[in-house]
Amino acid sequence: MSALDASRANGESGIGSEQLSRFCHDLRQYVAAGLALSEPTADRIEDDTGLDRLSLIHQQFAAIAELLDVEEETAQRIGGVNLTQLAGECAEVVRVTYRAPVIFERAARIVVAGDKTLLRRAIGNLLDNACRAAGSSGHVLIRVGSTEDDAYVEVSDDGPGFGGVTSCTGHGLAVVAAAARACDGRLEINSAPASGTTVRLCFATGYRTVRSA
Repeated sequence: MSALDASRANGESGIGSEQLSRFCHDLRQYVAAGLALSEPTADRIEDDTGLDRLSLIHQQFAAIAELLDVEEETAQRIGGVNLTQLAGECAEVVRVTYRAPVIFERAARIVVAGDKTLLRRAIGNLLDNACRAAGSSGHVLIRVGSTEDDAYVEVSDDGPGFGGVTSCTGHGLAVVAAAARACDGRLEINSAPASGTTVRLCFATGYRTVRSA
């Protein structure tokens, strides 16, 4: 049960400070991307990249709308989520706000049973953590794949490992873990000092691999 759900169950009104802090943490990524994308410069007007950037701006505000909708609902919206497409969209966003190269290793189109909004938040937080760890000189890799038992999205960085980067709020992995639980998934973390970190969000059941994306 989330802090907001607990508040409703107890008959309280408003959003608790912990819930509000987590919510603002997620919104900060989208707002930063929107500001960077919408800054007017001559080169964005003269070439064909303008439409692509406008599409990304639209995607950011759509994601914010999704978050606002979730705060008003009491249950997850579980359905088929194109994990490959969602990971690609999240990678496009984080490339705008960070200097570290973000490499998206494309795979077959994989659909999982889950809440799209929660999974977007989870992948966004994984990428945010990885980019901060990698810094301007590091690299981040995001891949979507499957084994005989699992479908997964995996984010790796070549940063200093856990404990080597100052955390902004400490809520990032909490959001990811909550999304994993809500979607009947699990979180796997492999990190070592000076060796980077790999975080994998796995879905043990309810997925299928379709034609190439």
